[in-house]
Parts: sequence; C-alpha cells; structure tokens
Amino acid sequence: MPEILIVEDNLLNLVIEADLLKSCGYDPKKAKNGFEALEVLNKVKVDLVLMDMELPKMHGLELLQRIKCNPDTQNIKVVAVTGHCDPESKQKFLKAGCHAILSKPINFDSFGSQIKEFLKVPNSLH
Repeated sequence: MPEILIVEDNLLNLVIEADLLKSCGYDPKKAKNGFEALEVLNKVKVDLVLMDMELPKMHGLELLQRIKCNPDTQNIKVVAVTGHCDPESKQKFLKAGCHAILSKPINFDSFGSQIKEFLKVPNSLH
C-alpha cells in the first residue's frame, strides 16, 4: 500500500483528509507543519505528500523546496492542497515542483479517485 503524508495545520482539514484516505484503504501519516513533515520524511519512505501551502513555521513553498532538493525525497509526488487556486498561484506551485493542485474545499466524491490518479501517473518532473 502506498504511503501518504498529509501536511496540514488546520486540525479539521487534517482529520477530514485522514478519514477520507482511511476510507480508501490508506493509512496516512500526518504532520501539522513543515518541520514535522521533514521528520516524517526522514523516517518513512513516502509516495505522496498532500500539503497545505499556508503552513505555520515554514511556508509550503519552503517545504517543497527542501523536499525537491533532497536526493532522498526529490522524487516524491507533492500535491498542493490549497484554497489558492487562481491561475497565478497554481502556476507558482507547479513551477516550484508540485505534481498537481487539489482545491479546497475538498470534493469528497472525487477525492479517492484523485488520489489513485496522483499515485499512478508518473512524476513528470523526474
């Protein structure tokens, strides 16, 4: 089973995403900020990171840069889970190394199929 890490500082969003992933058969890891995410990534081989971009202590773009600059984590697919879905923000996240953008609020009906697609589509950046 693929390993998924959720990086989300909003507890309600974290619980919702985790519950949705569990209902799809996954056992997600969780982090409330970028530093916790890096700790998890140092311990567990993760296939997909679902990451809020507005994080405390370390912005999502900084965390993304650290993930993509580390040879051990650079090939992990990172999906921005964000309310910033205007074309300029989307382009900024994709250019920085995000694999895809998932808009908030999450669509419960399509979430599971979106995750399956994220996991099976090759990472076009590497």
